[in-house]
Amino acid sequence: MQKKIIALAIAGLSSAAFAQSTVTLSGLVDVGFYSQSIQTAGVADTKTFAASNGSSTSALFVTATEDLGGGNKVKFFGETDWAPAGNASVLLNSYNYLEIAGNWGALRGGNLNTDTLYATIGSQPFGTGIGSGISGAFGRLSRGGSNGTFGAGTAGLSVDGEVVAATGTIAGARSVRVNNSVQYSTPSMGGFSGSLQLAKQNNDSTVAAAGTTAGFQSLGLKYNNGPINVYYANEQIKAGSVAAPANAAALAADEKVTHNVLSGNYTFGPATVYAGWTSSKSSVAAVADGRSWNLALKYAVSGALSLAANYVSVDDKLVGDKDRRLTAVGLDYALSKRSTAYGRYETGDNDRSGGTGNGIGGFNRWQAGLRHSF
Repeated sequence: MQKKIIALAIAGLSSAAFAQSTVTLSGLVDVGFYSQSIQTAGVADTKTFAASNGSSTSALFVTATEDLGGGNKVKFFGETDWAPAGNASVLLNSYNYLEIAGNWGALRGGNLNTDTLYATIGSQPFGTGIGSGISGAFGRLSRGGSNGTFGAGTAGLSVDGEVVAATGTIAGARSVRVNNSVQYSTPSMGGFSGSLQLAKQNNDSTVAAAGTTAGFQSLGLKYNNGPINVYYANEQIKAGSVAAPANAAALAADEKVTHNVLSGNYTFGPATVYAGWTSSKSSVAAVADGRSWNLALKYAVSGALSLAANYVSVDDKLVGDKDRRLTAVGLDYALSKRSTAYGRYETGDNDRSGGTGNGIGGFNRWQAGLRHSF
């Protein structure tokens, strides 16, 4: 529930009248006990009290809107992702934008979430938390993700954003958001809508951050109508002719990575079934070529209790053949409209090739905690 903290109507300045502006603050807090075990030599198991974000990302949201009249409005949205267990966070470090919208659609600019992220979330009931298969460590995409930079994934698993390092590499990555981007979204027409997102390619060799020479474009299509929801996203990341500074996560000069995500879910009675498919391909040989699919289910046992499960299979097409699997289960028990007790468990294998020296084997992790929105 959003709580309005400021409602300011500005009127009368030299006989001029101004539209009403409204600012709201809302958010979510997720804290629980976390346990992790990795079957990798030299990597310690982890158990943490008061760990954050097992089922959802703890965040604060600021929303400011002004009605321009004629069905048009201006909106600012600012998100700060944080870890209430103690990690420091920068204010407004996440999904942030300023937009103008009306019956014609919406045009926004800022640090924008990708359609690939929303399409992947639509394939399963775990959001971006444990069990989703789209974490930074177990990403369903290959080679290029997007979170302001464009990278090749992260070794090891993590809790509260702190990477538990492991030897070897993981082929997976995720697409989250792109800074300095602009997006146009159409209005919904009979349940159908679409969006186009762009970030300008930059060939400035003085840019210091890895990956910032890359350009970005994404096309998203949705069908949301009653019990049926279908998502498709095509995302292309293109590096400039000037390679980014030396960094394992940087794209090569002129490299192009293409991601496709197709997902959907259907609700009938107390059950919702989910399915998803992804593909990733790099223009550079032997860098990225992979597919993934998943099946998931959510079942409302009662008005308060719901159960969920997800199975993910990732097929690596490269010579290393680092196929991966993930199986997850979870439960939510609503204590009230805004407070929920939850449990999440996932088990998987980050490299089923069986080759020596890859260094990353099976893993198990779970978290039980409490989630509160306001």
